[in-house]
Amino acid sequence: MEKKQDNKMENPILQFSVLCDGVATPQQLGNKPVFIGIFNSILRPMTLPQFFVIDRWISGLGEHFQSVRILDPELKEVAKLEGQKFNLPSKVHSADIVSAFVNLNFSKVGVYWVKIELDGKTAMSYPLPVYEGKQ
Repeated sequence: MEKKQDNKMENPILQFSVLCDGVATPQQLGNKPVFIGIFNSILRPMTLPQFFVIDRWISGLGEHFQSVRILDPELKEVAKLEGQKFNLPSKVHSADIVSAFVNLNFSKVGVYWVKIELDGKTAMSYPLPVYEGKQ
């Protein structure tokens, strides 16, 4: 008799989303993520050579897809990383998703938005202000 496979799926919770200049997962620290240069704003319009959005998903089940979108002050998409697949085999597992952006131009002063999507639906959206000069 064939065993029926349990394909349960439950949406996870986004525990955190962090913007930073770099991320490392050193083995001597048990592969725990170390965030380098956490930020929440940009001091002037510029092209960032590289930055990361790190998200941790918890308390869910099954296979899911994450996308990260960056919207400009007019809410036009300027960057998107989509289809980042992850699996949570049980509710005690977590998934850390690292999204790398390279040479992204923040050309205007104003509020950009970081939008985190789970399975095609917005899970979180937060502001990333770009200032003119020092703040």
